[in-house]
Amino acid sequence: MLLILVGCNNEVTGDEKIAEQYVMAQGYKDITYKGEVYSYTLEKSELFESTESIPFQQAWGVQKVEPEKYFGKVIKIYGYTVQNHPLEKIYKSKINVYIMLSKSEVIGGYSFPDNDSDGGCYSLDGKTLEEVTGLSYKEWSDNWKKIWKVITLTGHDSSITA
Repeated sequence: MLLILVGCNNEVTGDEKIAEQYVMAQGYKDITYKGEVYSYTLEKSELFESTESIPFQQAWGVQKVEPEKYFGKVIKIYGYTVQNHPLEKIYKSKINVYIMLSKSEVIGGYSFPDNDSDGGCYSLDGKTLEEVTGLSYKEWSDNWKKIWKVITLTGHDSSITA
Protein backbone atom coordinates (compact mmCIF):
# COMPACT_ATOMS: atom_id res chain seq x y z
CA MET A 1 0.00 0.00 0.00
CA LEU A 2 1.35 3.40 -1.01
CA LEU A 3 0.26 6.35 1.06
CA ILE A 4 0.91 9.82 -0.24
CA LEU A 5 0.45 12.68 2.15
CA VAL A 6 -0.15 16.08 0.69
CA GLY A 7 -0.57 19.13 2.84
CA CYS A 8 -0.25 22.84 2.85
CA ASN A 9 2.93 24.36 4.07
CA ASN A 10 2.10 27.69 5.68
CA GLU A 11 5.69 28.34 6.65
CA VAL A 12 6.79 31.80 5.64
CA THR A 13 10.21 31.92 3.98
CA GLY A 14 12.55 34.31 2.20
CA ASP A 15 11.59 37.97 1.95
CA GLU A 16 8.21 37.24 3.53
CA LYS A 17 9.97 35.89 6.62
CA ILE A 18 12.30 38.89 6.78
CA ALA A 19 9.37 41.31 6.57
CA GLU A 20 7.34 39.35 9.13
CA GLN A 21 10.21 39.27 11.62
CA TYR A 22 10.70 43.00 11.16
CA VAL A 23 7.01 43.71 11.87
CA MET A 24 7.08 41.48 14.95
CA ALA A 25 10.23 43.24 16.22
CA GLN A 26 8.34 46.56 16.19
CA GLY A 27 6.11 45.26 19.01
CA TYR A 28 2.88 45.21 17.03
CA LYS A 29 0.12 42.81 18.09
CA ASP A 30 -2.64 40.88 16.32
CA ILE A 31 -0.65 40.83 13.07
CA THR A 32 -2.57 39.86 9.93
CA TYR A 33 -0.46 39.15 6.85
CA LYS A 34 -1.73 40.63 3.58
CA GLY A 35 1.04 39.19 1.41
CA GLU A 36 3.29 40.80 -1.15
CA VAL A 37 1.15 43.74 -2.16
CA TYR A 38 3.42 45.31 -4.74
CA SER A 39 6.73 44.82 -6.48
CA TYR A 40 8.43 47.26 -8.84
CA THR A 41 11.77 48.35 -10.17
CA LEU A 42 12.42 51.85 -8.86
CA GLU A 43 13.00 54.33 -11.66
CA LYS A 44 13.33 58.10 -11.48
CA SER A 45 9.98 58.51 -13.22
CA GLU A 46 8.21 56.94 -10.20
CA LEU A 47 9.33 59.88 -8.08
CA PHE A 48 8.58 62.81 -10.37
CA GLU A 49 6.87 63.76 -13.61
CA SER A 50 3.24 62.65 -13.26
CA THR A 51 0.28 62.27 -10.93
CA GLU A 52 0.96 58.52 -10.93
CA SER A 53 4.15 59.30 -9.02
CA ILE A 54 2.28 60.76 -6.01
CA PRO A 55 1.94 57.45 -4.06
CA PHE A 56 5.67 56.79 -4.61
CA GLN A 57 6.54 60.32 -3.49
CA GLN A 58 4.46 59.92 -0.34
CA ALA A 59 5.96 56.53 0.53
CA TRP A 60 9.55 57.56 -0.18
CA GLY A 61 9.07 60.94 1.52
CA VAL A 62 8.74 59.29 4.95
CA GLN A 63 11.79 57.03 4.60
CA LYS A 64 15.15 57.46 6.32
CA VAL A 65 16.96 56.30 3.17
CA GLU A 66 17.26 58.24 -0.08
CA PRO A 67 15.55 56.57 -3.05
CA GLU A 68 18.47 57.33 -5.38
CA LYS A 69 20.37 54.42 -3.79
CA TYR A 70 17.70 52.01 -5.09
CA PHE A 71 17.30 53.17 -8.70
CA GLY A 72 17.16 50.14 -10.98
CA LYS A 73 16.56 47.78 -8.06
CA VAL A 74 13.46 45.72 -7.34
CA ILE A 75 11.44 46.95 -4.37
CA LYS A 76 9.04 44.46 -2.79
CA ILE A 77 6.33 45.61 -0.43
CA TYR A 78 4.70 43.29 2.11
CA GLY A 79 1.53 44.37 3.90
CA TYR A 80 0.20 43.71 7.39
CA THR A 81 -2.70 44.91 9.49
CA VAL A 82 -1.60 45.41 13.09
CA GLN A 83 -2.62 46.61 16.51
CA ASN A 84 -0.49 48.35 19.15
CA HIS A 85 0.67 50.98 16.64
CA PRO A 86 1.01 54.68 17.61
CA LEU A 87 -1.61 55.72 15.01
CA GLU A 88 -4.31 53.67 16.80
CA LYS A 89 -4.61 56.43 19.40
CA ILE A 90 -5.51 58.94 16.68
CA TYR A 91 -7.68 56.83 14.36
CA LYS A 92 -9.23 54.29 16.78
CA SER A 93 -8.74 51.51 14.24
CA LYS A 94 -6.22 48.87 13.28
CA ILE A 95 -3.31 50.14 11.21
CA ASN A 96 -1.89 48.90 7.92
CA VAL A 97 1.89 48.73 7.78
CA TYR A 98 3.90 48.11 4.65
CA ILE A 99 7.47 46.87 4.73
CA MET A 100 9.77 47.75 1.83
CA LEU A 101 12.56 45.34 0.91
CA SER A 102 15.32 45.39 -1.67
CA LYS A 103 17.62 42.42 -2.16
CA SER A 104 16.17 40.73 0.95
CA GLU A 105 16.96 43.73 3.15
CA VAL A 106 14.39 45.91 4.91
CA ILE A 107 14.92 49.45 3.61
CA GLY A 108 11.90 51.10 5.19
CA GLY A 109 8.17 51.11 5.39
CA TYR A 110 5.08 53.20 5.87
CA SER A 111 1.72 53.04 7.58
CA PHE A 112 -1.82 54.37 7.49
CA PRO A 113 -5.15 53.59 9.16
CA ASP A 114 -7.17 50.55 8.14
CA ASN A 115 -10.21 52.68 7.35
CA ASP A 116 -11.54 54.99 4.67
CA SER A 117 -9.76 58.14 5.83
CA ASP A 118 -8.10 60.48 3.36
CA GLY A 119 -4.52 61.66 3.46
CA GLY A 120 -0.98 60.60 2.84
CA CYS A 121 0.97 57.86 4.47
CA TYR A 122 2.92 57.98 7.69
CA SER A 123 6.34 56.58 8.46
CA LEU A 124 6.40 53.01 9.69
CA ASP A 125 6.31 54.25 13.28
CA GLY A 126 3.44 56.69 12.63
CA LYS A 127 5.28 59.96 12.06
CA THR A 128 4.02 62.53 9.54
CA LEU A 129 6.11 63.70 6.63
CA GLU A 130 6.63 66.96 8.52
CA GLU A 131 7.91 65.10 11.59
CA VAL A 132 10.24 62.93 9.52
CA THR A 133 11.70 65.73 7.38
CA GLY A 134 11.40 68.76 9.65
CA LEU A 135 9.79 70.63 6.74
CA SER A 136 6.24 71.78 6.07
CA TYR A 137 4.50 69.85 3.30
CA LYS A 138 4.92 72.80 0.91
CA GLU A 139 8.64 73.14 1.72
CA TRP A 140 9.14 69.40 1.30
CA SER A 141 7.14 69.31 -1.96
CA ASP A 142 9.04 72.26 -3.48
CA ASN A 143 12.36 70.69 -2.45
CA TRP A 144 11.32 67.26 -3.76
CA LYS A 145 10.33 68.69 -7.15
CA LYS A 146 13.56 70.64 -7.42
CA ILE A 147 15.78 67.67 -6.52
CA TRP A 148 14.01 65.07 -8.66
CA LYS A 149 13.62 67.39 -11.63
CA VAL A 150 17.40 67.90 -11.61
CA ILE A 151 18.02 64.17 -11.23
CA THR A 152 15.53 63.36 -13.99
CA LEU A 153 17.20 65.84 -16.34
CA THR A 154 20.85 65.15 -15.47
CA GLY A 155 20.78 61.64 -14.07
CA HIS A 156 22.46 62.61 -10.80
CA ASP A 157 22.41 65.16 -8.00
CA SER A 158 25.57 65.33 -5.94
CA SER A 159 23.71 67.09 -3.11
CA ILE A 160 21.97 63.82 -2.21
CA THR A 161 23.93 61.44 -0.07
CA ALA A 162 22.89 57.86 0.49
